[in-house]
Amino acid sequence: MSKTRRHLTPLAIIAAAMTVGLTQAASPVAASPPTASHTAPVSPPVTSPQLVGLYELATPIDGYFYTASVAERDTMIRDHGFRFVGQVYSISRTTFPGSTGLHRLRAADRDAYLLALPDEADALQAGGTFVDQGVVGYIDEDPDEWSSRLSAGGKLAAVFRISKAGVWRVVNTRLMDQLCLEPGATWTLDGLLASVWSPDGA
Repeated sequence: MSKTRRHLTPLAIIAAAMTVGLTQAASPVAASPPTASHTAPVSPPVTSPQLVGLYELATPIDGYFYTASVAERDTMIRDHGFRFVGQVYSISRTTFPGSTGLHRLRAADRDAYLLALPDEADALQAGGTFVDQGVVGYIDEDPDEWSSRLSAGGKLAAVFRISKAGVWRVVNTRLMDQLCLEPGATWTLDGLLASVWSPDGA
């Protein structure tokens, strides 16, 4: 029995090639191993504060500097002559639902620092008198929400910002009363900056 050789017309050749191409494009490629991005686990979203200490340092010009980074704290002490005062509050190192950043700004003409919330930080930098150095940590915009999230003990503490002769500091209620309200006090109360978690709620 003779075999009949099938001849394809040019249009049939083109159609056949297109069919093969579409079939190959639709088929999964099994030869290539999956990349790391395909197999890496997805980190769960952060839904609660990740608490770290907010450290206060005294600068060589008797100003105050704040950081939540242990490495930065140690560098400023070792290399720049800053003096460690203590841990003043606890804030979150990461964002979480309802959080807002606490910014550190440096005076444009001298080694003086202050902490501010985003709107004030933007306004101060726009005015040209301060440079925003970024977010040192995060707090809850709603103090009641912040308080309810915490399960490690402690209390909600007021953060007051005070100033004197171009120097700024954040203090608790006890220090604010002592430095701003007692007879002979030389500091001025700028206002209530925020409410954060404190081990003793002072």
